[in-house]
Amino acid sequence: MFWHDSSLAVFDLEATGVDPRTARIIEVGLFRFETDGASVPLVNRLINPGVTLPTRITALTGIRPDDLVATGGDPAEVLSATHAEIVALVEGGVPIVIYNAMYDWPLLAAELARHRLAALPDVPPAILIDPLVLDRHVDRYRKGKRTLAAVAAHYGVSLDGSHRAAGDAAATVAVARQIGGAYPELHLDGPDIHTLQVDAHNRWQASFNEYLVETASARPLLTGVWPTGCDASQG
Repeated sequence: MFWHDSSLAVFDLEATGVDPRTARIIEVGLFRFETDGASVPLVNRLINPGVTLPTRITALTGIRPDDLVATGGDPAEVLSATHAEIVALVEGGVPIVIYNAMYDWPLLAAELARHRLAALPDVPPAILIDPLVLDRHVDRYRKGKRTLAAVAAHYGVSLDGSHRAAGDAAATVAVARQIGGAYPELHLDGPDIHTLQVDAHNRWQASFNEYLVETASARPLLTGVWPTGCDASQG
């Protein structure tokens, strides 16, 4: 049995912006999915970040400022609970699936530091599974977008409630299982699947930067390190 055949946790955030260094989290979704399809919400909360919610985020997610005032939790309280659940998952050896981990993981780390909470576990021992990185690795030359919606459609996974944590989480774990099951080269565990994703991201990033140079693009070169660092331009 490999990671895609085991219990998986899925982590997803909604936030005020695309730069994990400055954005504020407005929704946390952390769920555990068993192999029979049953799911348990570990954390599924809105957060009132105490800053203005951009109108474009409301348009994207449907989350309104009034929602955050009425039902949004205290950031330190929700983030502390999230941290505790993540630590328990890591200690239990449960992989955590994150679509575009280079956004959500450093964003959570930044928010934990902002509120003077404990730091995230190292990766590894935390085992993160990033379907975006894996999809780029196994199907490098496929044309089109690699958003969660686009990749879910490619693998025949329905996406209900896009840009809300619960809907994105359900689609993310389904996409991860589909990719893991379809490609034997991904039948790895623990540090091995981590190393594969680091190498895969580095190769993709180098190739993308070559393209930017060849096309004289004004876009800055990417320098992020999976999963702990992210260019703001990657979103």
